[in-house]
Amino acid sequence: MKQSFFDTTTIDGLIIGRVEPHIYAFETKTIPNYLKVGDTYRPVGVRIAEWKKIYDNLVHKSEWEWLAKVGDAETRYFRDYAVHSFLKSIGKDRLQPQDIGRDIYYSDEFFKDTNPLDVDKAIEDIKANVNTDKYKFYNEAHLPEVFTYERNDKYEPRPNQQATIDCFVEARKQGRRHLLMYAVMRFGKSFTSMCCALEMNAKVVLIVSAKADVHDEWQKTIQGHTKFERYDFLDSNDLLKEKNAISNRIKNNRRVAVCLTLQDLIGDNIKDKHKELFSSKVDLLIVDETHFGARAEEYGKVLRNVNGLQERQIQAELTRQKNDEGQQEDVDEALKQIKSLEVDTTLHLSGTPYRILMGSEFKKEDIVAFYQFGDIVDDKEQYDKEHRDNDNYNEWDNPYYGFPQMIRFAFNPNKKSRELIERLQQNGYSAKLNELFRPKSVSKKSNGSHAKFVHEREVLDLLMVIDGSQSDENVLGFLNYDRLKEGKMCRHIVFVLPFCASCNAMKKLIADNRSIFKNLNEYEVINIAGIDH
Repeated sequence: MKQSFFDTTTIDGLIIGRVEPHIYAFETKTIPNYLKVGDTYRPVGVRIAEWKKIYDNLVHKSEWEWLAKVGDAETRYFRDYAVHSFLKSIGKDRLQPQDIGRDIYYSDEFFKDTNPLDVDKAIEDIKANVNTDKYKFYNEAHLPEVFTYERNDKYEPRPNQQATIDCFVEARKQGRRHLLMYAVMRFGKSFTSMCCALEMNAKVVLIVSAKADVHDEWQKTIQGHTKFERYDFLDSNDLLKEKNAISNRIKNNRRVAVCLTLQDLIGDNIKDKHKELFSSKVDLLIVDETHFGARAEEYGKVLRNVNGLQERQIQAELTRQKNDEGQQEDVDEALKQIKSLEVDTTLHLSGTPYRILMGSEFKKEDIVAFYQFGDIVDDKEQYDKEHRDNDNYNEWDNPYYGFPQMIRFAFNPNKKSRELIERLQQNGYSAKLNELFRPKSVSKKSNGSHAKFVHEREVLDLLMVIDGSQSDENVLGFLNYDRLKEGKMCRHIVFVLPFCASCNAMKKLIADNRSIFKNLNEYEVINIAGIDH
């Protein structure tokens, strides 16, 4: 046997599932008295949704779907060609181009005076001839594969995670049902949340987020850890493929964790694939990244209370937020729809400390965790301190091993920025740094004003001080500090700015002045929150 150059052990453990091929049918008033018969290797609901964009008044029923697999072990499958062949053999005529108007999309998979019962007969005949050459069959190996994580993680909650789980349990005992877990990235919010689900014996867990990219992390957590072996991970495609995906598993003494995006829930009416979910009791609703796309109005309330920021500018920024990639208006609509769910407990997850929001929306008793990065580093150091005198102690035994050291600098703005802020305060402004980093326009302008700061000179001076190309008695030019440079301890810088257009302005300001910087000119600037991003 030829030896492979690649070790596929890991990936072999990931690939365990396959997509089931189906025959489907639908009717449309666009082409009356005809039945469309096709096949798909994707969820039928996905294919039907595509056809709905082409044909108006499309009618499809769940019983108009047939598994396209044959044989005792169902290891072979057939295409819609076999069904078409049978329909032609019983006198059903295909749609011809001249039978419809030129402005109507033509497909030769429509059959005149045909109904789903005719397809039933076709399927029966195909199965009866599985061992003949009447129809063409295909090997199942040609089907696309889907990925499932191998369940081999066995770690226990870290002390801070266990403390969060304990707080969750206690909050529910006190009747609290609207809870918040604030913790920075790398805390393990998804793992801790599912441990909370276990503690409350949740049978149906619904995870929703405005960010689609959290899907894989949740799937890996739920499918990969032995603690959650009774949970089946379901997403939008699973609900499309299986009408009663939730109840079928509950009947078999399984539990489900359904992961959906807020955008997927958008619509004037509840989508067919969501009907079972909305008719079920959700034991635990987890709103992941609750700060993202779901708090624009609350953010606006905060801004409106800041003297000196023009109401016109605030409204423009909120309007831009509502049209951001999260499509805030749609997200708000989805959140309203979620409220119609029957939910026992809701757990909000956030890694962004909107303290004002937490103060108004969540009471102290509702916050089951509040962990900033420094808290985790402190826990790491404390654990080492308690165990370092033990001769058998290895530092990698520390449950927080791997969290890097963090050095925090706090300083006043440079002299020119302070002078500007003082002048603004004398004129009734109190926004301080928000005002310092205000762009000339918060919406995109052809003249590029959205990429320029109102107080560009002061911002540039502050950057030069931080960079070390200019000095100031109140600010350490840390980018030019030898110890930090030798230790390569500032390879990444994150600018958190008050407006999205401020990000455009900051990127342009640094790019236009590279020649005057000693250190900032070595950084690549990546804008992830600007108007065009």
